Amino acid sequence: MIQRLLILLFLNLNAGVLVAQSYSLATYNIRGDMAKDAPANTWQQRKVMIPDLIRFHDFDVFGVQEGDPNQLNDLQKALPEYTLVAEGKNNGQNGSAIFFKTQSFQLKGSNNFWLSPNPDKKGKAWDAKFARGCTWVSLKDVKSGKTFFYFNTHLDHVGVMARKNSTSLLLNKVKEIAGDNAAALGGDFNFSQYDENYAAFKNSGFLQDAWETTKLKYAPNGTFNGFNITRNSDERIDHIFLSEKFKVERYGILTDNFGGKLPSDHFPVMIVVENK
Repeated sequence: MIQRLLILLFLNLNAGVLVAQSYSLATYNIRGDMAKDAPANTWQQRKVMIPDLIRFHDFDVFGVQEGDPNQLNDLQKALPEYTLVAEGKNNGQNGSAIFFKTQSFQLKGSNNFWLSPNPDKKGKAWDAKFARGCTWVSLKDVKSGKTFFYFNTHLDHVGVMARKNSTSLLLNKVKEIAGDNAAALGGDFNFSQYDENYAAFKNSGFLQDAWETTKLKYAPNGTFNGFNITRNSDERIDHIFLSEKFKVERYGILTDNFGGKLPSDHFPVMIVVENK
């Protein structure tokens, strides 16, 4: 009898190990298809580098900012193993979209809201230069059966009040939409870890920067490079904030270059997490 109980206990413990799945989440401002970037940093040159980087580092779910429609189409063609979600056609310089591995996750829901006093209506708000939004997906991990939410956003680079009010809005909307599920909010926030808006996230009691809770950090530079390979900074303006149901195993700012050429004016941020 004791031997049988021990065998059952062993099987249950191992079943728990099998259910616990780790996966990678990332955020990447890919830089819009800008005519002024010619001739050195055109999208035609960069569109080969970015899919190679994504596939090598094996992103499971990632959000992109500044994805023009032609850029998203190019990425979708180059990465057929991923599903693209870009609700509301919120593309262009202010746009955000999410890719996830089709075989690894089941899409349970998705939508888009705007960073404004009326989140259901597109438009510039406060002192923002552009209309800014947030795209989200609800995904079920097919191996563990667990559901989580990934939100992808891009805060305004000009509007001081827009960034402050967008921070409050995002904290409220993520909690409202995700509820008790694990939630991740990634994007280009246009503020660093030294900013008061970053402190608002840090002190929220709800979402924490993956940087703060990870076991292992790989951050040879800040997240903005301006297409300058010699630029050196510790400022992180691209972040992934997480609810407490995520356990962070690794955090990395991926400073890959291709023969001295950079794929974007931002470096992607990637984390490896476990949905507890």
